[in-house]
Amino acid sequence: MRGPSGPRTQARWPFLLAVVMLAVAAVLSSAPRGSGATVYDARDAALRREITKVFADSRVTASTAKVGAVVRDGSTRSRIYLRGADTPLAPASTQKTFTAAAALGRLGAGYRWATDVYAAAPVGAGGVVSGRLYLRGSGDPTLLERDLTSLASALRSQGVTRVTGDVVADASAFDDVRYNPYWSTSYASSYYAAQVSALTLSPNTDYDAGTVIVTATPGASTAVLPHLTVTPASAASHVRLVNRSRTSAAGSATTIAVSRTAGTNTITVSGQVPVRAAATRKWVTVNDPALMAGRALRARLGAAGIRVDGTVVRGTTPKARTLLARHSSMTLAQLLVPFLKLSNNSHAEAITKTLGARSGQPGSWASGTAALRAYAVAIGIPTTGLRLVDGSGLARANRLTPNQLALLLDKVQRATWWSTFRAALPVAGVDPVRWQGGTLASRMRGTAAAGNLRAKNGSLTGVTSLAGYVSGADGRRYVFVMMSNYSGTSPRPVEDRLGVLLARWRMTNR
Repeated sequence: MRGPSGPRTQARWPFLLAVVMLAVAAVLSSAPRGSGATVYDARDAALRREITKVFADSRVTASTAKVGAVVRDGSTRSRIYLRGADTPLAPASTQKTFTAAAALGRLGAGYRWATDVYAAAPVGAGGVVSGRLYLRGSGDPTLLERDLTSLASALRSQGVTRVTGDVVADASAFDDVRYNPYWSTSYASSYYAAQVSALTLSPNTDYDAGTVIVTATPGASTAVLPHLTVTPASAASHVRLVNRSRTSAAGSATTIAVSRTAGTNTITVSGQVPVRAAATRKWVTVNDPALMAGRALRARLGAAGIRVDGTVVRGTTPKARTLLARHSSMTLAQLLVPFLKLSNNSHAEAITKTLGARSGQPGSWASGTAALRAYAVAIGIPTTGLRLVDGSGLARANRLTPNQLALLLDKVQRATWWSTFRAALPVAGVDPVRWQGGTLASRMRGTAAAGNLRAKNGSLTGVTSLAGYVSGADGRRYVFVMMSNYSGTSPRPVEDRLGVLLARWRMTNR
């Protein structure tokens, strides 16, 4: 129904239109953004100009580089700067933020992995387990040899004295594809690309599951070969060390290297370690981690005074069974610290396959990455261009857009577990390296970003990325992402320049 149109009404129209336009502009400047047209807050114009100057760096503008970036206000969610924000790029380890967030959202901060010891029937007279003893893993990437010692002690305290059958290593909670088909085969010996198994051991509290540490101690003279040992000690029955190293003259360089022959547990140690030098340690992956864990349990049973008549085999636990002992892992919240601070790939893949196992089938990369994608959809992240084939970002086939990563970082700030997520991120310029600063401990030292910027970095040959949070000089929190795929000079220094700029920025006219 049309209203009055007399002179008084007509005179009010310009005023009313101006009011409406101002109101719409205010809503657009503060509302959460989708993937439509970009609307910026005019108060950020000066900061946007400074960021533009940072990205004028030749390492960013080179034709051999694809660089995407997003900067957002961490509270109002307004966009401050965009560059190639919807371009799918290989993320490297910044992808771990997706894996960590999905784990907290789907499993919960208090989630623990169980490693169980079963028998087919209750312990018999005289403490005899008739038949096989089953060691069943559920994906714990933090299981240590000492945890198996505790399981053996628990059995001994129940009066177990003998096992008449084999020790069965049960890794059936995950599928049998232990090495991701998208990973380069050249990685196979490297600690960062260990085989992923539902039953696996870590050699120490860095929790590099599926690896052993080879220690080379120099001989008393150059005529004596270095002495080699392996950690955990029980792994000595699982691997075969080939010593091609030598003791070199005092003062010479240490050049010890280790490699594992594909499909075997033959580990070759080469290079040199000088007389009177400190022992050197090298991490190397193992083949069939579940079998190594089973052999370790058998050794610990023997040390506890429990005789095992059989050997160690792989298999599955029968449905009719008796639980004899259980080890529970640290919580997921606790695991996030070594996972994100140290950028631990084995943790990412164990989490991914665990998420996949929630479907009721053995955890796999297919089901696990489908769960990661489903989590993105559930929290409202557009998935155009998204491709995940592992949980760690090690595979070069992964693709994320800067916008997708920024949206994730923005949305998790409003989750109940955000403080846990934030605390686990590496911190720029802070020691000690491993448990506070993590992989960013040596970056942005002595700047406004040191002790302030919390982010996940990523690095592969031709890939560098940084994504996280930083507070400006006025306390304003920023969400930022920078992702680069390049074939020339690395744009990584520009990541630091961006972080420092945001940390020093003070917004005026707020």
